[in-house]
Amino acid sequence: MGLFLTISSAPALAVDPVRVTTSFDARFSAAVLRQVAHLFSVGFGRSEADRVSQEIDSLKADQPRVWQFQVQYQGKVESLEIRALMDDLGMIDLDFTASPDAAKAVRDAVDTYVNGRGR
Repeated sequence: MGLFLTISSAPALAVDPVRVTTSFDARFSAAVLRQVAHLFSVGFGRSEADRVSQEIDSLKADQPRVWQFQVQYQGKVESLEIRALMDDLGMIDLDFTASPDAAKAVRDAVDTYVNGRGR
């Protein structure tokens, strides 16, 4: 299970968003999304994580899906984008795009879950 941090482009006046990419067995998507939901005080909580997880469960292979949220992270309102792509073997590529500060926290939350599983 790998985690990769890449920087995506954004308008020149905005803070460049950062993408956190991970891949794992889709059956763990709910747990990963719930771990990430703990980071935001508004906009992406447990109910949104559960809804996205249910929608991921219904994804067909090679048909990506994107969700957009306005979240509050450390008192600042910002965008959170989640992108999911399922493969034929039940593995999911899950990308989170957010501000640099929030992206680091997302990466840490995902790492916490992954490392807790002993992988």
